[in-house]
Amino acid sequence: MNFIKNTLIISLVWMMSIQSNNAQKIAAGGWHSVVVCADSTVKCFGENATGQLGNGTSTDSNVPVAAGTLTGVVAVSGGGDQLEAHSMALKADGTVWAWGSNLYGALGNGNTTNTNTPGQVLLLSNITAISAGGWHSVALKSDSTVWTWGWNSDGQLGDGTTADKTVATQVPGLTDVVAVAAGSYHVLALKSDGTVWAWGDNISGQIGNGNTTDQSAPVQVGNLTNVAKIAAGRFFSLAVKNDGTVWTWGENTYGQLGDSTTTNSSTPVQVKGLNGNVVAAACGAFECHVILSDGNVWAWGRNTYGNIGDNTLTHRSKPVQMQGASDAAGVAAGTNFSLMYKTDGTFWGCGRNQSGQLGDGTFTQHNVLSRSTIMCSIVQQPNGIFTTDSDDLIAIIAYPNPSNGVFFVEIQGGFSDSKDLLMEVYNTLGERVFHSTQNSTLIDISNQPSGSYFLIVKSAQNNLSKKLMKQ
Repeated sequence: MNFIKNTLIISLVWMMSIQSNNAQKIAAGGWHSVVVCADSTVKCFGENATGQLGNGTSTDSNVPVAAGTLTGVVAVSGGGDQLEAHSMALKADGTVWAWGSNLYGALGNGNTTNTNTPGQVLLLSNITAISAGGWHSVALKSDSTVWTWGWNSDGQLGDGTTADKTVATQVPGLTDVVAVAAGSYHVLALKSDGTVWAWGDNISGQIGNGNTTDQSAPVQVGNLTNVAKIAAGRFFSLAVKNDGTVWTWGENTYGQLGDSTTTNSSTPVQVKGLNGNVVAAACGAFECHVILSDGNVWAWGRNTYGNIGDNTLTHRSKPVQMQGASDAAGVAAGTNFSLMYKTDGTFWGCGRNQSGQLGDGTFTQHNVLSRSTIMCSIVQQPNGIFTTDSDDLIAIIAYPNPSNGVFFVEIQGGFSDSKDLLMEVYNTLGERVFHSTQNSTLIDISNQPSGSYFLIVKSAQNNLSKKLMKQ
Protein backbone atom coordinates (compact mmCIF):
# COMPACT_ATOMS: atom_id res chain seq x y z
CA MET A 1 0.00 0.00 0.00
CA ASN A 2 1.09 3.58 -0.64
CA PHE A 3 0.59 4.38 3.05
CA ILE A 4 3.11 1.74 4.09
CA LYS A 5 5.63 2.89 1.50
CA ASN A 6 5.27 6.53 2.56
CA THR A 7 5.60 5.60 6.22
CA LEU A 8 8.77 3.62 5.60
CA ILE A 9 10.28 6.48 3.61
CA ILE A 10 9.46 8.97 6.35
CA SER A 11 10.89 6.59 8.96
CA LEU A 12 14.18 6.51 7.09
CA VAL A 13 14.26 10.30 7.08
CA TRP A 14 13.71 10.24 10.85
CA MET A 15 16.67 7.91 11.30
CA MET A 16 18.97 10.13 9.28
CA SER A 17 17.87 13.41 10.83
CA ILE A 18 16.78 12.33 14.34
CA GLN A 19 13.63 14.33 13.70
CA SER A 20 10.06 13.76 12.57
CA ASN A 21 8.04 15.59 9.99
CA ASN A 22 5.30 15.65 12.62
CA ALA A 23 7.63 17.01 15.31
CA GLN A 24 5.74 19.04 17.90
CA LYS A 25 6.85 22.67 17.72
CA ILE A 26 4.17 23.60 20.27
CA ALA A 27 2.77 21.55 23.13
CA ALA A 28 0.13 21.95 25.82
CA GLY A 29 0.30 20.30 29.22
CA GLY A 30 -2.29 20.40 31.97
CA TRP A 31 -2.21 24.17 32.48
CA HIS A 32 1.09 25.11 30.81
CA SER A 33 2.54 25.48 27.32
CA VAL A 34 5.87 24.66 25.67
CA VAL A 35 7.20 26.10 22.40
CA VAL A 36 10.23 25.52 20.16
CA CYS A 37 11.42 28.88 18.84
CA ALA A 38 12.90 29.40 15.39
CA ASP A 39 16.40 29.44 16.93
CA SER A 40 15.78 25.95 18.46
CA THR A 41 15.52 27.24 22.04
CA VAL A 42 12.49 26.50 24.23
CA LYS A 43 10.02 28.91 25.82
CA CYS A 44 7.38 27.97 28.42
CA PHE A 45 4.50 29.78 30.12
CA GLY A 46 1.52 29.10 32.37
CA GLU A 47 1.24 27.04 35.57
CA ASN A 48 4.61 26.37 37.27
CA ALA A 49 3.79 24.75 40.62
CA THR A 50 6.16 21.83 40.00
CA GLY A 51 8.77 23.65 37.91
CA GLN A 52 7.29 22.65 34.55
CA LEU A 53 8.34 25.97 32.96
CA GLY A 54 11.99 25.04 33.48
CA ASN A 55 13.17 28.53 34.42
CA GLY A 56 14.48 27.68 37.88
CA THR A 57 11.38 28.88 39.77
CA SER A 58 7.93 27.67 40.77
CA THR A 59 6.17 30.92 39.85
CA ASP A 60 3.49 30.99 37.17
CA SER A 61 4.22 33.15 34.13
CA ASN A 62 1.88 34.66 31.55
CA VAL A 63 4.82 35.63 29.37
CA PRO A 64 7.28 33.22 27.72
CA VAL A 65 10.31 32.27 29.81
CA ALA A 66 13.36 30.26 28.73
CA ALA A 67 13.54 26.60 29.73
CA GLY A 68 17.07 26.61 31.06
CA THR A 69 19.75 26.92 28.40
CA LEU A 70 18.34 24.30 26.05
CA THR A 71 19.38 24.64 22.39
CA GLY A 72 19.20 22.39 19.35
CA VAL A 73 15.64 21.34 20.22
CA VAL A 74 13.43 19.92 17.45
CA ALA A 75 10.29 18.85 19.37
CA VAL A 76 8.57 19.35 22.72
CA SER A 77 5.75 17.76 24.69
CA GLY A 78 3.76 18.84 27.75
CA GLY A 79 2.34 16.43 30.28
CA GLY A 80 0.51 16.51 33.57
CA ASP A 81 -3.02 16.68 34.81
CA GLN A 82 -3.40 20.23 36.11
CA LEU A 83 -0.91 21.12 38.91
CA GLU A 84 1.37 18.06 38.80
CA ALA A 85 2.94 18.49 35.37
CA HIS A 86 6.17 17.99 33.48
CA SER A 87 7.70 18.98 30.15
CA MET A 88 9.91 17.20 27.62
CA ALA A 89 12.23 18.28 24.81
CA LEU A 90 13.88 16.28 22.04
CA LYS A 91 17.21 17.52 20.73
CA ALA A 92 18.53 17.06 17.20
CA ASP A 93 21.24 14.77 18.61
CA GLY A 94 18.58 12.26 19.69
CA THR A 95 18.74 12.99 23.43
CA VAL A 96 15.68 13.71 25.58
CA TRP A 97 15.44 16.33 28.33
CA ALA A 98 12.71 16.70 30.96
CA TRP A 99 11.74 18.94 33.87
CA GLY A 100 8.89 19.59 36.30
CA SER A 101 6.94 17.06 38.36
CA ASN A 102 8.81 13.85 39.11
CA LEU A 103 6.39 12.43 41.65
CA TYR A 104 6.35 9.03 39.93
CA GLY A 105 9.60 9.22 37.97
CA ALA A 106 8.32 10.89 34.78
CA LEU A 107 11.62 12.76 34.35
CA GLY A 108 13.50 9.49 33.86
CA ASN A 109 16.52 10.54 35.92
CA GLY A 110 16.51 7.69 38.43
CA ASN A 111 14.76 9.51 41.27
CA THR A 112 11.42 11.07 42.20
CA THR A 113 12.54 14.62 43.01
CA ASN A 114 10.97 17.50 41.09
CA THR A 115 13.34 19.71 39.12
CA ASN A 116 12.70 23.22 37.80
CA THR A 117 15.42 23.15 35.13
CA PRO A 118 15.86 20.69 32.23
CA GLY A 119 17.86 17.53 32.85
CA GLN A 120 18.77 14.72 30.49
CA VAL A 121 16.68 11.54 30.57
CA LEU A 122 18.96 8.60 31.38
CA LEU A 123 19.64 5.60 29.14
CA LEU A 124 18.09 7.10 26.00
CA SER A 125 19.75 7.84 22.66
CA ASN A 126 18.73 7.96 18.99
CA ILE A 127 15.23 9.12 19.91
CA THR A 128 12.98 10.33 17.09
CA ALA A 129 9.73 11.25 18.91
CA ILE A 130 8.51 12.01 22.43
CA SER A 131 5.17 12.25 24.20
CA ALA A 132 4.36 13.26 27.79
CA GLY A 133 1.37 11.71 29.55
CA GLY A 134 -0.23 12.58 32.87
CA TRP A 135 2.67 11.44 35.04
CA HIS A 136 4.44 9.14 32.61
CA SER A 137 6.60 9.64 29.52
CA VAL A 138 7.08 7.88 26.18
CA ALA A 139 9.87 7.92 23.60
CA LEU A 140 10.29 6.32 20.17
CA LYS A 141 13.76 5.20 19.08
CA SER A 142 15.17 5.17 15.57
CA ASP A 143 15.04 1.34 15.64
CA SER A 144 11.21 1.65 15.96
CA THR A 145 11.09 0.44 19.58
CA VAL A 146 9.11 2.26 22.31
CA TRP A 147 10.45 3.24 25.75
CA THR A 148 8.40 4.38 28.75
CA TRP A 149 8.91 5.55 32.33
CA GLY A 150 7.04 7.15 35.25
CA TRP A 151 3.63 6.32 36.75
CA ASN A 152 2.32 2.83 35.98
CA SER A 153 -0.67 2.13 38.22
CA ASP A 154 -2.88 1.62 35.15
CA GLY A 155 -0.28 -0.29 33.15
CA GLN A 156 0.56 2.76 31.01
CA LEU A 157 4.23 1.75 30.77
CA GLY A 158 3.19 -1.33 28.78
CA ASP A 159 5.70 -3.67 30.43
CA GLY A 160 3.14 -6.11 31.83
CA THR A 161 3.37 -4.68 35.36
CA THR A 162 1.88 -1.83 37.39
CA ALA A 163 5.18 -0.84 39.01
CA ASP A 164 6.45 2.73 38.51
CA LYS A 165 9.81 3.20 36.77
CA THR A 166 12.24 6.07 37.30
CA VAL A 167 14.33 5.17 34.25
CA ALA A 168 13.30 4.36 30.69
CA THR A 169 12.25 0.76 30.01
CA GLN A 170 11.52 -0.82 26.63
CA VAL A 171 7.95 -1.90 25.94
CA PRO A 172 8.37 -5.66 25.32
CA GLY A 173 7.33 -7.20 22.02
CA LEU A 174 6.46 -3.90 20.33
CA THR A 175 8.36 -3.24 17.08
CA ASP A 176 7.97 -1.41 13.76
CA VAL A 177 6.46 1.64 15.48
CA VAL A 178 6.44 4.95 13.60
CA ALA A 179 4.53 7.22 16.02
CA VAL A 180 3.53 7.37 19.69
CA ALA A 181 0.94 9.40 21.62
CA ALA A 182 0.50 9.51 25.38
CA GLY A 183 -2.88 10.26 26.88
CA SER A 184 -3.26 11.24 30.52
CA TYR A 185 -3.23 7.61 31.62
CA HIS A 186 -2.81 5.50 28.46
CA VAL A 187 -0.56 5.24 25.39
CA LEU A 188 -1.08 4.71 21.66
CA ALA A 189 1.48 3.41 19.15
CA LEU A 190 1.16 3.43 15.36
CA LYS A 191 2.92 0.65 13.46
CA SER A 192 4.32 0.85 9.94
CA ASP A 193 1.56 -1.48 8.72
CA GLY A 194 -1.07 1.12 9.65
CA THR A 195 -2.38 -0.66 12.76
CA VAL A 196 -2.75 1.03 16.16
CA TRP A 197 -1.82 -0.53 19.49
CA ALA A 198 -2.75 0.73 22.96
CA TRP A 199 -2.22 0.07 26.65
CA GLY A 200 -2.90 1.55 30.09
CA ASP A 201 -6.09 2.93 31.63
CA ASN A 202 -9.28 1.83 29.88
CA ILE A 203 -12.03 3.16 32.15
CA SER A 204 -13.90 4.73 29.23
CA GLY A 205 -12.85 2.34 26.47
CA GLN A 206 -9.92 4.47 25.28
CA ILE A 207 -7.87 1.34 24.50
CA GLY A 208 -10.38 0.56 21.75
CA ASN A 209 -10.49 -3.21 22.12
CA GLY A 210 -14.20 -3.50 22.91
CA ASN A 211 -14.06 -3.50 26.72
CA THR A 212 -13.16 -1.27 29.67
CA THR A 213 -10.46 -3.40 31.30
CA ASP A 214 -7.04 -1.81 31.87
CA GLN A 215 -4.22 -3.25 29.77
CA SER A 216 -0.64 -3.47 31.06
CA ALA A 217 0.71 -4.66 27.68
CA PRO A 218 -0.03 -3.49 24.12
CA VAL A 219 -3.21 -4.73 22.43
CA GLN A 220 -4.44 -3.92 18.95
CA VAL A 221 -7.15 -1.30 18.60
CA GLY A 222 -10.18 -3.09 17.11
CA ASN A 223 -9.99 -3.59 13.37
CA LEU A 224 -8.53 -0.14 12.70
CA THR A 225 -6.20 -0.20 9.66
CA ASN A 226 -4.51 2.18 7.22
CA VAL A 227 -3.89 4.74 9.97
CA ALA A 228 -1.52 7.64 9.29
CA LYS A 229 -1.71 9.71 12.51
CA ILE A 230 -2.65 9.25 16.15
CA ALA A 231 -3.45 11.48 19.14
CA ALA A 232 -4.63 10.87 22.70
CA GLY A 233 -6.69 12.84 25.23
CA ARG A 234 -7.48 12.19 28.89
CA PHE A 235 -9.86 9.23 28.49
CA PHE A 236 -10.20 9.00 24.71
CA SER A 237 -8.14 8.41 21.57
CA LEU A 238 -8.01 9.54 17.93
CA ALA A 239 -6.68 8.18 14.64
CA VAL A 240 -6.52 9.67 11.15
CA LYS A 241 -6.70 7.14 8.34
CA ASN A 242 -4.80 7.38 5.10
CA ASP A 243 -8.08 8.20 3.32
CA GLY A 244 -8.42 11.35 5.44
CA THR A 245 -11.21 10.08 7.70
CA VAL A 246 -10.91 10.58 11.48
CA TRP A 247 -11.82 7.92 14.03
CA THR A 248 -12.19 8.21 17.81
CA TRP A 249 -12.98 6.02 20.81
CA GLY A 250 -13.31 6.26 24.59
CA GLU A 251 -15.02 8.91 26.70
CA ASN A 252 -17.63 11.09 25.01
CA THR A 253 -19.17 13.10 27.84
CA TYR A 254 -18.62 16.40 26.04
CA GLY A 255 -18.86 15.13 22.47
CA GLN A 256 -15.10 14.67 22.14
CA LEU A 257 -15.62 11.67 19.85
CA GLY A 258 -17.19 13.98 17.27
CA ASP A 259 -19.84 11.48 16.15
CA SER A 260 -22.83 13.75 17.02
CA THR A 261 -23.49 11.83 20.26
CA THR A 262 -22.31 11.92 23.87
CA THR A 263 -22.13 8.14 24.20
CA ASN A 264 -18.84 6.47 25.12
CA SER A 265 -17.47 3.91 22.68
CA SER A 266 -14.93 1.16 23.36
CA THR A 267 -14.40 0.70 19.62
CA PRO A 268 -13.52 3.32 16.97
CA VAL A 269 -16.33 5.48 15.56
CA GLN A 270 -16.01 7.90 12.66
CA VAL A 271 -16.00 11.66 13.26
CA LYS A 272 -18.81 13.27 11.28
CA GLY A 273 -18.84 16.40 9.17
CA LEU A 274 -15.17 16.71 8.19
CA ASN A 275 -14.49 17.38 4.53
CA GLY A 276 -10.88 17.58 3.45
CA ASN A 277 -7.51 15.97 3.98
CA VAL A 278 -6.36 16.11 7.63
CA VAL A 279 -2.69 17.09 7.88
CA ALA A 280 -2.39 17.39 11.68
CA ALA A 281 -4.40 16.43 14.75
CA ALA A 282 -4.24 17.12 18.48
CA CYS A 283 -6.29 16.12 21.50
CA GLY A 284 -6.67 18.01 24.76
CA ALA A 285 -8.15 16.64 27.94
CA PHE A 286 -11.70 16.84 26.56
CA GLU A 287 -11.45 18.13 22.97
CA CYS A 288 -9.93 17.54 19.53
CA HIS A 289 -8.50 19.80 16.82
CA VAL A 290 -7.53 18.93 13.24
CA ILE A 291 -5.84 21.00 10.54
CA LEU A 292 -7.12 20.43 7.02
CA SER A 293 -4.99 20.79 3.89
CA ASP A 294 -6.53 24.23 3.25
CA GLY A 295 -4.97 25.49 6.50
CA ASN A 296 -8.25 25.78 8.40
CA VAL A 297 -8.77 24.20 11.84
CA TRP A 298 -11.85 22.32 13.00
CA ALA A 299 -12.56 21.36 16.60
CA TRP A 300 -15.06 19.55 18.79
CA GLY A 301 -15.63 18.49 22.40
CA ARG A 302 -15.77 20.44 25.65
CA ASN A 303 -15.97 24.22 25.28
CA THR A 304 -16.48 25.48 28.83
CA TYR A 305 -13.71 28.07 28.49
CA GLY A 306 -13.99 28.91 24.80
CA ASN A 307 -11.21 26.50 23.92
CA ILE A 308 -13.02 25.31 20.76
CA GLY A 309 -12.47 28.82 19.42
CA ASP A 310 -15.87 29.39 17.79
CA ASN A 311 -16.75 32.37 20.03
CA THR A 312 -19.21 30.34 22.11
CA LEU A 313 -19.12 28.29 25.32
CA THR A 314 -21.19 25.50 23.76
CA HIS A 315 -19.88 21.93 23.78
CA ARG A 316 -19.65 20.49 20.28
CA SER A 317 -20.37 16.84 19.48
CA LYS A 318 -19.29 17.27 15.88
CA PRO A 319 -16.62 19.48 14.29
CA VAL A 320 -17.00 23.25 13.96
CA GLN A 321 -14.53 25.61 12.32
CA MET A 322 -12.31 27.66 14.61
CA GLN A 323 -12.53 31.38 13.92
CA GLY A 324 -9.34 33.02 12.69
CA ALA A 325 -7.50 29.72 12.28
CA SER A 326 -6.48 30.04 8.62
CA ASP A 327 -3.02 29.10 7.34
CA ALA A 328 -2.40 26.86 10.37
CA ALA A 329 0.84 24.89 10.55
CA GLY A 330 0.53 23.27 13.97
CA VAL A 331 -1.97 22.81 16.78
CA ALA A 332 -1.96 21.65 20.40
CA ALA A 333 -4.54 21.34 23.18
CA GLY A 334 -4.29 21.08 26.96
CA THR A 335 -6.88 21.07 29.73
CA ASN A 336 -9.48 23.54 28.44
CA PHE A 337 -7.15 25.64 26.29
CA SER A 338 -5.87 25.45 22.73
CA LEU A 339 -2.74 26.62 20.92
CA MET A 340 -1.93 27.11 17.24
CA TYR A 341 0.83 28.53 15.08
CA LYS A 342 0.58 29.67 11.50
CA THR A 343 2.92 29.10 8.57
CA ASP A 344 4.24 32.64 9.08
CA GLY A 345 5.49 31.59 12.54
CA THR A 346 2.93 33.56 14.57
CA PHE A 347 1.51 32.00 17.75
CA TRP A 348 -2.18 31.99 18.74
CA GLY A 349 -4.27 30.66 21.64
CA CYS A 350 -7.76 30.50 23.10
CA GLY A 351 -9.60 29.11 26.10
CA ARG A 352 -8.68 29.02 29.78
CA ASN A 353 -5.87 31.39 30.72
CA GLN A 354 -6.00 31.53 34.51
CA SER A 355 -2.34 30.51 34.80
CA GLY A 356 -1.16 32.47 31.75
CA GLN A 357 -1.01 29.39 29.53
CA LEU A 358 -1.88 31.41 26.41
CA GLY A 359 1.38 33.35 26.77
CA ASP A 360 -0.04 36.73 25.80
CA GLY A 361 0.88 38.62 28.97
CA THR A 362 -2.64 38.41 30.43
CA PHE A 363 -4.77 36.06 32.49
CA THR A 364 -7.80 36.75 30.28
CA GLN A 365 -9.89 33.94 28.80
CA HIS A 366 -10.32 34.11 25.01
CA ASN A 367 -13.27 32.50 23.21
CA VAL A 368 -11.61 32.94 19.83
CA LEU A 369 -7.95 32.65 18.86
CA SER A 370 -5.86 35.58 20.02
CA ARG A 371 -2.31 36.23 18.84
CA SER A 372 0.51 36.50 21.35
CA THR A 373 2.71 39.29 20.02
CA ILE A 374 5.39 38.59 22.64
CA MET A 375 5.95 35.01 21.50
CA CYS A 376 9.02 33.96 19.51
CA SER A 377 8.61 33.04 15.85
CA ILE A 378 7.97 29.35 15.19
CA VAL A 379 9.28 28.02 11.89
CA GLN A 380 7.82 24.96 10.15
CA GLN A 381 10.39 22.97 8.14
CA PRO A 382 9.36 20.02 5.95
CA ASN A 383 10.64 16.69 7.28
CA GLY A 384 12.58 18.62 9.92
CA ILE A 385 15.86 18.27 8.01
CA PHE A 386 16.14 21.48 6.04
CA THR A 387 17.35 24.90 7.13
CA THR A 388 16.82 28.25 5.50
CA ASP A 389 20.04 29.92 4.44
CA SER A 390 20.31 33.27 6.20
CA ASP A 391 22.71 34.87 3.71
CA ASP A 392 20.84 37.80 2.19
CA LEU A 393 23.02 37.54 -0.93
CA ILE A 394 21.34 34.24 -1.79
CA ALA A 395 17.63 34.24 -2.53
CA ILE A 396 14.87 32.24 -4.20
CA ILE A 397 12.30 34.16 -6.21
CA ALA A 398 9.14 32.23 -7.13
CA TYR A 399 6.35 33.88 -9.10
CA PRO A 400 3.45 34.16 -9.26
CA ASN A 401 3.02 33.20 -5.60
CA PRO A 402 0.23 32.32 -4.85
CA SER A 403 -0.47 30.61 -8.17
CA ASN A 404 -2.60 27.85 -9.66
CA GLY A 405 0.30 25.47 -9.13
CA VAL A 406 2.72 26.62 -11.83
CA PHE A 407 5.65 28.65 -10.50
CA PHE A 408 8.62 30.20 -12.26
CA VAL A 409 11.79 30.16 -10.18
CA GLU A 410 14.84 32.40 -10.18
CA ILE A 411 17.84 31.83 -7.91
CA GLN A 412 20.05 34.78 -7.13
CA GLY A 413 23.43 34.94 -5.48
CA GLY A 414 25.73 32.03 -4.62
CA PHE A 415 23.42 29.37 -6.06
CA SER A 416 22.93 31.03 -9.43
CA ASP A 417 25.87 29.45 -11.24
CA SER A 418 25.69 26.03 -9.58
CA LYS A 419 25.42 23.08 -11.94
CA ASP A 420 24.31 20.47 -9.42
CA LEU A 421 21.10 21.91 -7.97
CA LEU A 422 18.33 19.71 -6.65
CA MET A 423 14.88 21.31 -6.48
CA GLU A 424 12.18 19.62 -4.42
CA VAL A 425 8.67 20.56 -3.28
CA TYR A 426 7.09 19.06 -0.13
CA ASN A 427 3.54 19.26 1.15
CA THR A 428 2.66 19.80 4.81
CA LEU A 429 2.64 16.04 5.38
CA GLY A 430 6.33 15.95 4.50
CA GLU A 431 5.66 14.13 1.21
CA ARG A 432 7.73 15.11 -1.82
CA VAL A 433 5.40 16.12 -4.65
CA PHE A 434 7.94 17.50 -7.15
CA HIS A 435 11.65 17.21 -7.81
CA SER A 436 14.07 18.11 -10.56
CA THR A 437 17.82 17.80 -11.03
CA GLN A 438 17.82 19.68 -14.33
CA ASN A 439 18.16 23.23 -12.91
CA SER A 440 14.60 23.78 -14.05
CA THR A 441 13.07 27.24 -13.82
CA LEU A 442 9.54 25.83 -13.86
CA ILE A 443 7.70 24.04 -11.06
CA ASP A 444 4.36 22.43 -11.79
CA ILE A 445 2.28 21.14 -8.86
CA SER A 446 -1.07 21.94 -10.46
CA ASN A 447 -2.15 18.34 -9.83
CA GLN A 448 -1.87 18.85 -6.05
CA PRO A 449 -4.56 20.14 -3.63
CA SER A 450 -4.71 23.81 -2.70
CA GLY A 451 -2.61 24.77 0.31
CA SER A 452 0.92 25.46 1.55
CA TYR A 453 4.03 23.82 0.10
CA PHE A 454 7.75 24.17 0.68
CA LEU A 455 10.30 24.55 -2.10
CA ILE A 456 13.76 23.27 -1.18
CA VAL A 457 16.76 24.13 -3.35
CA LYS A 458 19.93 22.23 -2.47
CA SER A 459 23.52 22.30 -3.65
CA ALA A 460 26.61 20.64 -2.23
CA GLN A 461 27.19 23.65 0.01
CA ASN A 462 23.81 25.11 0.94
CA ASN A 463 20.09 24.53 1.42
CA LEU A 464 17.45 27.19 0.77
CA SER A 465 13.72 26.98 1.40
CA LYS A 466 10.74 29.03 0.32
CA LYS A 467 7.03 28.73 1.03
CA LEU A 468 4.74 28.29 -1.98
CA MET A 469 0.98 28.81 -1.95
CA LYS A 470 -1.23 26.93 -4.40
CA GLN A 471 -4.69 28.44 -4.84
